[in-house]
Amino acid sequence: MPEISRRDFLNGMAMLGLSGLMRPADALAAASSPYPPRLTGLRGNHPGSFEVAHGLAWGGGGDFGKVEAGVENYDLIIIGGGISGLSAAYFYRKHVKSNARILVLDNHDDFGGHAKRNEFLIGGREYISYGGAQSLDNPSAYGKTTLRMLSELGVDLSALARSYDKDFFKKYQMTSGVFFDEADFGKSMLLKSGMPVAGSVDGEISQWLPGLLAPPAFQDVIQRAPLTDAQKKMLRTVLAGSSRGVDYFKGALGEKRFYEGNYIDYLSAVYQIKDKGLLKLLSMTLAEEAALGGRGVSMPLAQESGLLGIPDGRSLARVLGDASLIPDAEGGDEYTYHFPDGNATLARLLVEKLIPGVANFKTVDESLLSRFDYQKLDNPNNPVRIRLSSTVVKADNKDNGTFVQYVRNGKLYEARSACCVMAAWHMMAAHIIPSLPASQKAAMKANIKMPLIYAQVALRNWKAIQKSGVAASYCPGSYYQFVQMDFPVRFSSYAPDRSPDKPTVLFMSRMPCPAFAEGSVPDLLRQGRAEVLSTDFATYEKNIRQQLAAMYGPAGLDVNKDIAAITVNRWSHGYTFEDAMYNKRPAYLTSSMRHGRIAMANADATGRAYVDGAIDAAWKAVRELKRYAV
Repeated sequence: MPEISRRDFLNGMAMLGLSGLMRPADALAAASSPYPPRLTGLRGNHPGSFEVAHGLAWGGGGDFGKVEAGVENYDLIIIGGGISGLSAAYFYRKHVKSNARILVLDNHDDFGGHAKRNEFLIGGREYISYGGAQSLDNPSAYGKTTLRMLSELGVDLSALARSYDKDFFKKYQMTSGVFFDEADFGKSMLLKSGMPVAGSVDGEISQWLPGLLAPPAFQDVIQRAPLTDAQKKMLRTVLAGSSRGVDYFKGALGEKRFYEGNYIDYLSAVYQIKDKGLLKLLSMTLAEEAALGGRGVSMPLAQESGLLGIPDGRSLARVLGDASLIPDAEGGDEYTYHFPDGNATLARLLVEKLIPGVANFKTVDESLLSRFDYQKLDNPNNPVRIRLSSTVVKADNKDNGTFVQYVRNGKLYEARSACCVMAAWHMMAAHIIPSLPASQKAAMKANIKMPLIYAQVALRNWKAIQKSGVAASYCPGSYYQFVQMDFPVRFSSYAPDRSPDKPTVLFMSRMPCPAFAEGSVPDLLRQGRAEVLSTDFATYEKNIRQQLAAMYGPAGLDVNKDIAAITVNRWSHGYTFEDAMYNKRPAYLTSSMRHGRIAMANADATGRAYVDGAIDAAWKAVRELKRYAV
C-alpha cells in the first residue's frame, strides 16, 4: 500500500504549482516556512500542541525553569486564540479601549481554535476544506451580539446561503446511504437509504447535506440489506414500536430508567436486542452530530433525536409527568450557511480586523483565497499580537492586575496586563489559575469536552462516488461512522470545477468513545480521548483506505491512485459537553464565573457547542472587565 508523501504539499512540485497562483513574494515566503493551513497528516491537536498542558494537568504541576528576562505589559491578555478569544479582542478594542495593547496566546501553530482551515493542492489548483467547526448552524436564532459582529465583519447571511448550490447533487443524481460493513454484518454493502431514525427523509437531508435527492426510507431498504432473517425481523419490531416501551417507564423505576438510563440498555431490556451490529446500527446515528453513540446516548438524547423504538413524546410526557418531552414544531434553518473552510473564515476575518495588513483582501469573498502572513501575527509594532505555539501554564490576579506565564520553545515567559480573558478550555483553567475557588475548579473539571476525529481526504476525482449514487453515508459499524462529499458552495473567488472527473474533498468523521463500555458518559469521553491521543496517523490512514475501498471500490475507486492527500484533524477536546453537571446544575454556571480580573469566555462558558455561544461568551467577558480598563 503506497504511503502518501505529505511533504509534497510543502515543497517540490506542489510548491511550484502554488507559485503560479501567488505573488512572487508570497511564494518565496511560503517556500521558507510551513504554512499551517496546508500542513497535512495529524492536525487539530497536533504534536507539540498539548504535551506541556498534559504534563501540567496529569503531573499535578511542572518545573518550567526560571522566567526569561523581559516581562511584557499589555492592557489585556487573552488565553486561547479561537473564535471566542479573537472575538474578545475585537470587542475590547471596539467597545472598551480602541488603542488597547492585547496579547493573544494559543498552544497551537495556527489560530482559530476548532475553526481550522485545511488546504490541499492538487494538480496546481487549491482546494479548501475545514478541520473543525463546520458551518453556521441556525443563524436566524442568533442573538443581537453575534449578528452585529458578523455584519461588522462583512458576513451577509443571505448571500452565504445563496452560495450553496442546492442543484448540484440533483445534477449528478446523488443521494444518501447506509454502509453495512463486513465485520458487523457479514458482507460489505453500500445501499441508498435514509437514516434509521424517525422523521421525514427531507428533514433529515436539510440538516445534513441539503440538495441530496430523497433516498428510500430505511424501512424500505431492510429487505435488501445484508442482514439475517432474525435481524430483519428484530428491526421491523423496533420500527413498529412496542407498548412495552411505555410500560418500561411506568412505576417507581420509570423516571430513573429514562433520565439516568441509556439507549443501548433500553433496546436490550425492551426488545431483547443483544446483537452488537444491530445495536450499532440503531445507536450510532448521533456519532457526528453529538459525538456520542452506543451507551453514551442517554434516553433523553435518544428521544429528542428521534432514535427508533422509543415511545412518542406525548406518551412519555404523560407517563413521566414531564411536558417538556412533547416535541416542538420542527423548524430551524437549512444547513446551507457554509464557507469552504467552515468557520475558519470567521477567525480569519477577525484576525485581519485585529492586525491590518496580515492579509490582502477587502471583502469576505476575497478572503477565501487570501494567504495570511503568519510572520505578522506577533509583530512588536502591532497593538494586537497573536503568539502561537505558546502554552499557558499559570495565570492569576496580582497587584491590581493579572499575570500570565507560558511555555514557548521550551522556555518560560511572563506577561502582565490590567485584566485577562480565559478563552481556552475551562477544564485547563482549573490547572493554571491557582487561586480559583475549589468549587469553580471542580465545575471546570466537570465541564469536559467530547473527543472526535475530522478527517479530510483529497481525491483526484470522484467518478466512483458518482457511479455509486451515494454522496453521504451513515456507516454505523465502521471506523469512521460518517462519510460525505464536501458542501457544494460557490463564490466568485472560489468556484472549483466539481465535475466527477475533477478533484474533490471527502469528509470522514469518527466518534472514538467505546460503544459498549460500562461507565458514565464522562468516563466514556475520557476513554475516547485516550484513544485519540494514542492513535498514530498510519492507523487513521489505513482505516480510511480500507473503508473507502469497501464502500466505493465496487464502483471503481482505487485508493492507491485516487487519494491525493489526507489531513486528520484530531480533537481530543472537541465539542462542549452540553450535559456536563456539577452539584446538580449545569457545570458552566459555576465554571464561567469571573475571578477577580480574569473573565471566562469560550463556548464552555455558555454550555453550548456553537459559534454564537463562543461569541456571546466573549462579549460577556469583555463587559465584565470593562471596569478594569486603564
